[in-house]
Amino acid sequence: MGLLDFFTGGAEGQLKRHSKRVVNLNAQAEDREASMHWLAQEGSEQAILGLLGRFTIKYEHQMKDLGEKQLAFELLEGLGEKVAGPIKIWSHKATQFARPLQLVDRFEGEASTVALLLQLLEKENDPFKPEKKRQVLIKLAEYTDDRIVPGVKECLCDFDEGIRYAAVEAYLAQPDESVQAALAECLADEKEESNRLRVRIAEAFHQRGWGLGEHVDALVARPPHGWVVTGDRLNPA
Repeated sequence: MGLLDFFTGGAEGQLKRHSKRVVNLNAQAEDREASMHWLAQEGSEQAILGLLGRFTIKYEHQMKDLGEKQLAFELLEGLGEKVAGPIKIWSHKATQFARPLQLVDRFEGEASTVALLLQLLEKENDPFKPEKKRQVLIKLAEYTDDRIVPGVKECLCDFDEGIRYAAVEAYLAQPDESVQAALAECLADEKEESNRLRVRIAEAFHQRGWGLGEHVDALVARPPHGWVVTGDRLNPA
């Protein structure tokens, strides 16, 4: 260890300090940015994880916050495909993961990103912390993939209305034939009390010209607010 390393704690000590500074909202913005540049230049897996830390905090000045996150994104992007692995590791613990996931999509493709999102979804089982689960579903709605319908199915019955709504949106992003029957069943379910969700499904049925199939009678008796059943179709009242 050289004299400089003795005072700085060596490479490992510097990495820890810069990683901590990136998430220190009390530090000067210039210092945080300098630490981001240092981590990008160092380029190891731990440095990449440290750089990703910037996405876990929110600075009170929105424009500065967005600017720093953009810098972090660009630095990660500049490191190339080696960032995908650390991003996937980091995303399992992170709550704000959508932006870095764009780099997994870019460097490994949509199939890898969907696989990761479904892994994240399977992990989120705490009913008192629904936000990450909802964010995963929102992200899944950006993709069309055969694995999404079975992977999201249980979320259609989730206790949290926001989760159910996001699951419906993910379903609606998939081919019609794979989701129409399941969404008709949701619409007719007597236990579904969210009119917002039922109206969203009704809108999709109306716009796509979907029939209600075996659920016609249930929807005649209990249509979403503002909707009526004509034949086997839903129409605005």
